[in-house]
Amino acid sequence: MDKPICLITGATDGVGKATATELARKGFAVVLAGRNAAKAEAVTKHIVDTTGNRDVDYLIADLGSLAQLYALADTFTQRYRRLDVLINNAGVLMTQRVMTEDGYETMFQVNYLSQFYLTQLLLDELKNSPQGRIINLCSSVYRMGKFDPHNLQGEQRFSTFGAYTASKLLVLLFTIELANRLSATHVTANAVHPGVVRTQMMLGTPGIFSAISYAALPFSLSPHKGAASSVFLAAAPELANVSGRYFSRAKTREAKTTFNTPENRNLLWSLSMTAMQRTLPT
Repeated sequence: MDKPICLITGATDGVGKATATELARKGFAVVLAGRNAAKAEAVTKHIVDTTGNRDVDYLIADLGSLAQLYALADTFTQRYRRLDVLINNAGVLMTQRVMTEDGYETMFQVNYLSQFYLTQLLLDELKNSPQGRIINLCSSVYRMGKFDPHNLQGEQRFSTFGAYTASKLLVLLFTIELANRLSATHVTANAVHPGVVRTQMMLGTPGIFSAISYAALPFSLSPHKGAASSVFLAAAPELANVSGRYFSRAKTREAKTTFNTPENRNLLWSLSMTAMQRTLPT
């Protein structure tokens, strides 16, 4: 296939759907990953109908299940020889500490650990691209997150705000460390804050998030505008060699957190890789 191939998780709604639609319009072959087969099929048909691009595919996986995540990666590698752009867009916000079938706190697994795993599983396909790009959805709330290796999953104390902001901080630390480790390759990795976007997740947020969300509602972005930074990172030729950066509104921003140290990034990588090695299918 001559078209650049892009895989987007969480692509059947909100920012993910808008990102998939715009990249299809730009001529990408787009592969949507979502949890619901009927919805994924309907969104795929809608994107084909509205963009005229017939190279739109979908895969089904709930990233709260490592078995489904591994199946997603396996199916992708069977269908496609290479991957030009991976957009780790999927994310959740939970009101309580809910454990997945794999024994992880849900926001830790879906928002961070599944990003880490899926990226590792598809690195060979990304390296098969002339210029592979990894785009991880972060959030400006990372600045309020804490990296506590003894409380990564709220084992000692849990709050929705703390767990969500921590998961976004982990995404940022992972992205910077990944970029460093890929520096000798032609694969880049960047994190992106889509902005405060009017999505169902935003409007359904609890507690302090609800107050923040509704206060920001008059200034919030449509999913289309929220997708703009991801689309820019995926398609802009001038970003071919830009890696390890944090983007907001299609511009690089300084990563402002005292937790962004080589020691913390290496520790997070080691903990994540050890967890992954325990769960790899035999």
